[in-house]
Amino acid sequence: MTYKVRFAPSPTGFLHIGNARIAIVNYLFCKQNNGKFVLRIDDTDIVRSSKEYEEKIKEDLAWLGVQHDEFFRQSDRIERYCEIKDKLIDSGALYRCYETQEELEYKRRRAISEGKMPVYDRAALELTEKQKEKLENDGVASYFRFKLPAKNVQWNDIVLNEVSYDLRSVSDPIVIKADGGYLYTFSSVVDDIDSNITHIIRGQDHVTNTAVQIALFDEILGECCKMSFGHLSLLVNHDGGALSKRLGSLNLEDMKKQGIEPMAINSLLATIGSAKDVRPISAMGELVEYFDIAMFSKNSPKFDIKDVVQINTKLLRKQTYEQVLGKIGAQNCPSKDIFDIVRENIENFDDYAVWKNIFSQDFVGIKLANVEILKIAIEIIESFDILETQSWKMVLNAIKEKSNVAGRALYAPIRLALTSLEHGPNIVSIMNILGKQEVLSRLNNCVLK
Repeated sequence: MTYKVRFAPSPTGFLHIGNARIAIVNYLFCKQNNGKFVLRIDDTDIVRSSKEYEEKIKEDLAWLGVQHDEFFRQSDRIERYCEIKDKLIDSGALYRCYETQEELEYKRRRAISEGKMPVYDRAALELTEKQKEKLENDGVASYFRFKLPAKNVQWNDIVLNEVSYDLRSVSDPIVIKADGGYLYTFSSVVDDIDSNITHIIRGQDHVTNTAVQIALFDEILGECCKMSFGHLSLLVNHDGGALSKRLGSLNLEDMKKQGIEPMAINSLLATIGSAKDVRPISAMGELVEYFDIAMFSKNSPKFDIKDVVQINTKLLRKQTYEQVLGKIGAQNCPSKDIFDIVRENIENFDDYAVWKNIFSQDFVGIKLANVEILKIAIEIIESFDILETQSWKMVLNAIKEKSNVAGRALYAPIRLALTSLEHGPNIVSIMNILGKQEVLSRLNNCVLK
C-alpha cells in the first residue's frame, strides 16, 4: 500500500501556525513512509474564500519546503458531489429538513432545560409529502442532513490509540446548505475516497467529525472504512488558552517579516507536543529521519513564538559564510573576518547588515557622557605599535592599570565608542579588525562630540 495523506486548508486567511503544524506533520509522516502528499484547497465557502489567500497558502508551504505531489480545489468538483448526493438521497441516507436557525435554537434550549442531550429530533423525517410540498410552496428553503446510524464508531487512532464514539450523542450533520452549498463533512469524505487517501492526520478538535465521517465513508463505500486517523493535540498559548488566529505573530506571513527561517518553524512544529527533544535541524531530509509520530502526546503543548526565535538564532549561527552570503548578498554581508567574530551575536539576517555598517568607514558614533576612560585609552593606544591580537590585550591591560577601572566599567564605554552598541563580540576582536588608526579615530570622535 502506498501511503497518501492530505492537507486541506480553507483559503480564508493566511496560513496560521496551528495549520502549518498539521501540514508539517502530514508531510513528514508521508515522506518517512515514501508516500504522497496531496494539497486540497477547501474553497466551497464561496463568500469567504479568496484566490489571493490560496496563492499565499501555496507560497507559504513552498517556503517551508512542503511540496505537494497532487493538487486540486473542491470548487472544481461540484459535479462529483452532486452525483454522490443523488445516490445518498435515493438510498435514504440524506433527508430534507426545513427548520430555520431560530427553530433549531429553540429546540436546543428546550432539550437542555429538560435535561436531555441537544440532539436533532429528526422531525423532518415525520413530514408527509404534502407537508413538504406546502413548505416549499411557501418559500421555505430546505437543506439536507445525513442520517447517522445508532451505533458506536471505533478506530485505532495513530495518536490517541483506541477511540470509541457514540453517534447517538450527535445530531445528524447538515451536509448540504439551503443554497445548495456542500459542507466540509460531506465534500471532504468524497474527496478522500476519490483521492485514495490512506491516512488523515488533523487536530483533536476533529474527533467528532471523524466519527461522523467514518459513518459517511461506510455509507458511500458500502463497506467498512479502512482509512487510518490520527488526531494531534491542539497548541495552546503560555496560559493554556487557545491560540488566537487574530494574533498576527502567529501567521507565517508575519514570521517571514520577522526574519524567521523556515527550518526554525519546521524544527519546532515537528516535535512540539511529542517526547522528542526540540532541536534546531537545518534540512528537511534530516527532519524526516528525526520525526516520529508515535511519540506525540495527548496533552496540549504550549506554543511560544520565543521558542521559534531561539531555534532560529541557533540555526543562523550554524550557517557558513558562503550560505549567508548566498542568501543576503554581498551588499548586506560583511567580510569573512567580520562574519567570524559577529556570528555568535546574530539574532536574524538583518543583523549582518548592521555589523557590516558598524565596521564600515561611514560609521557614525554616539556621544558619551563620560569620556575619561576614552582619553586614557587614546593616550595608551598611541604609545603602542599594534600589530596583532596580543598587542590589543596588552593595551587593555595598560588602560586598566592606568585608570584603575576594570570589568564592565572599563569595556562598556570603549565598546560604545567603537560600535554604538552595549553588547557584541569580544572587544579585542573588534579592535583587531578595526585597526589602530580607525580605533583612535572613533575614540577621538567620541571625546570631541
